[in-house]
Amino acid sequence: MNRTTKFLATAFVVTTALACGGETKRETAKDVSAARSEAAQEVGEARRDAAEATSEARGDAAEVAATGAYDVAVAKAEGEYKVAIEACDALLADRQDDCNAAAKEQLEAAKRNAEALRDRM
Repeated sequence: MNRTTKFLATAFVVTTALACGGETKRETAKDVSAARSEAAQEVGEARRDAAEATSEARGDAAEVAATGAYDVAVAKAEGEYKVAIEACDALLADRQDDCNAAAKEQLEAAKRNAEALRDRM
């Protein structure tokens, strides 16, 4: 083949490739690399977001559990206080005041313990 034919054949191949919108291997490799990099970045961001959401949910769950434990402890203490007051009513008048005061002290102590437990959780 002479030089003109080789040149025309090469020009035809290049023109055909460009006309078809084909990319060179280098361009394709570059695009693939960029897509992989972007995908890796998006996956990393999604993982960070998921970890943050999980952490927040755990914190919320712990707070809900602590509040629930406090509420149960206070309800139990108040129930025991009501029972104690009723029992105090059965005593003689001179002993009722001391009994009521002791029941009130136990209620307050139970509430303080419940608060301390809630704050530690």
